[in-house]
Amino acid sequence: LAEAGVAMLGVNLGRLGFLADVSPADMHERLNEILAGHYREEYRSLLHASVCRHGNTVSESDALNDVVIHKWDIARMIELDTTIDGRFLNSLRADGLIISTPTGSTAYALSGGGPIIDPALGALVLVPICPHTLSNRPIVVHADCEIEISVCGHTDPKDVRITCDGASDMTIEAGDKLRIQRHSNPVRLLHPVGHDHFDVLRAKLGWGELPKH
Repeated sequence: LAEAGVAMLGVNLGRLGFLADVSPADMHERLNEILAGHYREEYRSLLHASVCRHGNTVSESDALNDVVIHKWDIARMIELDTTIDGRFLNSLRADGLIISTPTGSTAYALSGGGPIIDPALGALVLVPICPHTLSNRPIVVHADCEIEISVCGHTDPKDVRITCDGASDMTIEAGDKLRIQRHSNPVRLLHPVGHDHFDVLRAKLGWGELPKH
């Protein structure tokens, strides 16, 4: 849908529903308003993840929320090397690493201690999952950066998986590079008139407000 430029309207049939701000009870009324041209339009970044082997792409997938490289079927940590635009960032010993869009900053990245990022920002956030070194903190980088991750140290790549939006899984082998960058096409979202991201945050996260006089 992103590549075709098709607009989407989210109806919340689940629990939190940060993107799905229309309730089933209001769906027909809101849909009629939107079809009449009364709506707010918003664009959200996607991620494109690819596993490269000897210069060739062997698997790839897209994600709206996050790409996660994580341990698989083992109790011990994994070791990862990360570079940003070809510059070495760090060697990480952890349960994994979350690479998130601003949209995904209220998903797995938030649970991992990452910041909430305004959807209008051109940024990506890297959040380590249970890092061994406590100074390994979330880091925010420009959305146009190319992030490259490889398995290192004593980690067997068979113990590692790559998950995009909690759905599609990819494997990685010794010497492979996981490359993550912003997708060339954004997602086009429609919201009812009056939609406010901060209202959504307060409602979904249970933030208090001062009493109104």
